[in-house]
This record gives sequence, C-alpha cells and structure tokens, in this order.
Amino acid sequence: MEGVETVEMFRPSGPKELKFVEESGYSSWSQRLPEHPIFYPVSNKEYAKEIASKWNVRDSGVGYVTRFRE
Repeated sequence: MEGVETVEMFRPSGPKELKFVEESGYSSWSQRLPEHPIFYPVSNKEYAKEIASKWNVRDSGVGYVTRFRE
C-alpha cells in the first residue's frame, strides 16, 4: 500500500510458539501461551537473539528468532 510504512520486528520464540506459526502457514501468531505474560516482539535482531538464547534455550533447549513485518 502506498504511503504505509512497514515495520520489521523480531520475536524470540521457543518450539511451541514456532509450531503455532508453522500451523498458520506462517501468517499469524497464536494467542499467548499460558506461561507467557506478554507478546514480546522487539525491533532489534541482536536483542531478540539474546532473549532467545537466555530464555528459550534455558526453558526448552532451543531458541529461535522469528522476523515479521507489520
């Protein structure tokens, strides 16, 4: 759309969140998981990597950084 700015965001994710995204055909996020108090996108890829490595790897053994545009 002309005149609309696209914002690129990153989201640290674990395997549960990534499964929801895959099941949607990579078109949407599911509702928050019960153990997550907020939806946590960030605008900095490096910060998203840091969060994924500290939180998701600790909790599930693996962490991902997903990128999306809004």
